[in-house]
Amino acid sequence: MLHRSDGLVYVAGAYREPLTGVEQCLVEHADPRLLRAAPAFLEALFARFPECTEAIVRVPGADDPHPVLTPHLSYLALPAEAARAPEGAPAPGLTVAPDEARAHDAAVHEWLTRAMDFAAAGRGLATLPEAVRAAVDALLDSPGRRTFLVYADGRDQPVGHATLSVDAHDDPSGTDFVDLVDILIDDPALRPAAIAALVRACAQVADGLGLPLLGNVCHDLDEAGRSGAVVTALEARGWRRTHQYRHAPRPSAGPRAEDASQDQEETS
Repeated sequence: MLHRSDGLVYVAGAYREPLTGVEQCLVEHADPRLLRAAPAFLEALFARFPECTEAIVRVPGADDPHPVLTPHLSYLALPAEAARAPEGAPAPGLTVAPDEARAHDAAVHEWLTRAMDFAAAGRGLATLPEAVRAAVDALLDSPGRRTFLVYADGRDQPVGHATLSVDAHDDPSGTDFVDLVDILIDDPALRPAAIAALVRACAQVADGLGLPLLGNVCHDLDEAGRSGAVVTALEARGWRRTHQYRHAPRPSAGPRAEDASQDQEETS
């Protein structure tokens, strides 16, 4: 997976994204000079990995190396001092509790499925239902999974959740962390207060383990739209981008030689 372009190192490989089946070229490291010259770098990537239809490139921090690489996925960490600071006043009428008995796994399964489908739809893609089901099952069965539920006074069923992986590991940086996999609140009127309450609970878990809390934002194709506003709002609350993944599609081109030959044979 270690390659060079113009003498500069990058680490990349072909990867079939499991939830959508898209063939990607996943770049987990690239020399910053390659990122600044992204069009030439992408040309070299797609020549090396001809089966890939898009490139997903890891970029450190909040760097914006070249406009041809558009936001795809942003990872943000909540520093310990920000995590210990209350995000507003306690939410009246809301209760956050761990789902230790796993009594609401069916609801959590549906929320996680919805989140994965929504993220893919924002990229103009459809998920593979069996793949999503398998991914959610694996997450719920993982020993490191923790789920918090939020209840509104007068309601028997939870109105939302936060699900964590407390044993997450980032290979490129060698960092252990608590992964805030998803937060979803069904009631829009309760959403801001419920999210703040769930984040406080998740931050306490991470702080108790002595690990950073990381969340992620999936970007839509319109990078200046809703997802970009979410990142801006999180940064205003103290979250800081640790790294991101940027996206570039394979440039459209005329038919390949073998395709043109096949078309000619079929026409004949």
